[in-house]
This record gives sequence, C-alpha cells and structure tokens, in this order.
Amino acid sequence: MSSQPLDLLNIVEAAYQLDAPDDVWLKTIAEAVRPYLDEGFGLAAFEFIREPSQPPKILHSLHLWMPEPLAEVYPKLFANMDPSLRQRPFEMGPFITGSQMMGMRNEFAELPQMKQGLQRFGMFDSVWVTATDPTGRGCGFHAGRRKIGWATPRDSQRWGRLAAHLSSAVRLRARLKIGAAPLEAPSAIFDPSGKLHDATGDAQEASARAALRQAVMTMEKVRGPKREEEPDRALGEWRALVSGHWSLVDQMEQDGRRYVVARKNEPLALGPEALSDRERQVIGYALLGHHNKLIAYELGIAASTVRVLMARAASKLGVRTRDELIQAARQGGL
Repeated sequence: MSSQPLDLLNIVEAAYQLDAPDDVWLKTIAEAVRPYLDEGFGLAAFEFIREPSQPPKILHSLHLWMPEPLAEVYPKLFANMDPSLRQRPFEMGPFITGSQMMGMRNEFAELPQMKQGLQRFGMFDSVWVTATDPTGRGCGFHAGRRKIGWATPRDSQRWGRLAAHLSSAVRLRARLKIGAAPLEAPSAIFDPSGKLHDATGDAQEASARAALRQAVMTMEKVRGPKREEEPDRALGEWRALVSGHWSLVDQMEQDGRRYVVARKNEPLALGPEALSDRERQVIGYALLGHHNKLIAYELGIAASTVRVLMARAASKLGVRTRDELIQAARQGGL
C-alpha cells in the first residue's frame, strides 16, 4: 500500500462522477481506493444487487492489477464459495477482513481454500468493502492481505464513511440513468460560495435552504487544505446525505463555471406498514450491520435521532431490544 499522504476525498469525488459509463466509473473509484487497499495482489471491484437473505448477484466486476496467476484462479474461488459464506461480507458491516468474517484468527490460515488456493501467492487474509443500503444495490472491493488481521476501529469508521458515499452514488446513478426514468430536476443549485441560484419543492423551505447552504459551505471547506492535513475529519464533515434527503454533486457548465447541485436521493426501504419511511431506513441500515453513528452519517441526521427512530420502531413492532427489532423487521419483509 502507498505511503503517500491520505486524501480520502479523492474516493468520494470519484464516486460522484455521475455521467461516466459503469466500467469507467468503477475503475476510477478502484484507482482512488488502490493506495489504501492493494498490498500487491490487485483489487476485485464489483457492482451488485442483493435480495434479502440471498447471496449477492454480481452485475459486473473488474479484476485490476492482479498478478496473472492469481487473476486466473480468483474468479473460481469466489464462484465456488459456499453461498452462506458469500452473504457474510454484505451482512457484517461495510468493512471487514476475511478472518474476522469467519470469526477466526490463526485458525483462518488452516482453511483449505486458503492453504490450497491463496497462500501460495503470499495472501493470508483479505479485506472486503461492501457499500450498500436498504435498496440492496451497491458496489464493493476485495483485496488480499499479507498478514491475518481484523479491522481496527479507525478502519471501520473510515471505510464505513467512504462506503456511505459509494452507496449513495450508486443509488443516485441508478436514479439518473437515461431510460430508467425521466431525469429529475435538481432540488437546488448553489455556487461554491454557498449562494443559492435556484430551489424547487421541499428545498424551497427556509430550513432546507439553510441546511443545504451549510452543507455546501462545509463541503467546499473540507476540499481545501484540510483534505490532506486532517483527512478523516474532512471525510467526517462531508456527510453522505443532507437531512436524509439530498446528495450534493458538482456540475460544470460549458463556460467553466462550477455549481453544487442538490439532488433527491433518499434510500428506499420497504417493510412493515406501521413504520414511517425514516424508521424503515434506519432499520434497513441496521440489518446491514451498521451501527447508529454510521447510520446517522449515511442519512445526514443526528445519532440521537437514529436512537429515537429505532426506539419508536421497536415500540410499534412490540419488541424491546435491537436484536428483536431486527428479527421482527426481517419477518415483516424489510
């Protein structure tokens, strides 16, 4: 992995390239991710869609910078993996190592697929990044590691936040694809100084305009020197959504002027009719193994609001604990 200065916002900015073809978009993100994940084994990058309690369906994938002998066996190893194991990275949070996923440390080295398939390449563990949301659609990366190791709290926080932006971008790209649905007009348009040029619908409300303006100004601020001086703080301040409704993306005009556009991008979550849309959203993320602070980051709301929403949902479904709430939500079709 590279020793270059951290610039995590490179990954975020690559994600929000909404007009790029799928393979170009995925490779561009992989290039931004590579310095932090590639230990000499290359990367597998993929887009997927996943039905509840089912293995993911890979829509398309790229095997990049892999040594040729590894590239020849890699697809077979994943295809032959037990379906129940293929689900685990997508249920255990957005960042996890292979040994952690299996609940093993040194024992992981004794697994047949490791001893017979990967250790001869010097790969003793791996890391999964799975960026998804309650819609079941997302993208991810898989990379080999030279040593067995579990994700640190800093790793989990960093990649959880990056995955929030990646899944937000996947959702937004799906909404904006030509032919999939009529293109929606932007909810609001700002210049980089935070000046509002246009707003429609809910974005016209004073509270929404204020929240969006603040988010634009924060985004512009963290894209300055802070992005390299304090990379994790810069990433933490650029939320994946604003007030649970809008994603912010750049828009370049032909005359070279840049604007920041707010587009509606709420995650869709089906489930028990007794629950509100926002309650379904937070439970949908909880089903993916996301903790309250990460859910708050993904939706652009306060962690205390997530706790309140979880408590309200539990009350409506007649349960008391988080585990019981998740089980009830699964049984209710979330």
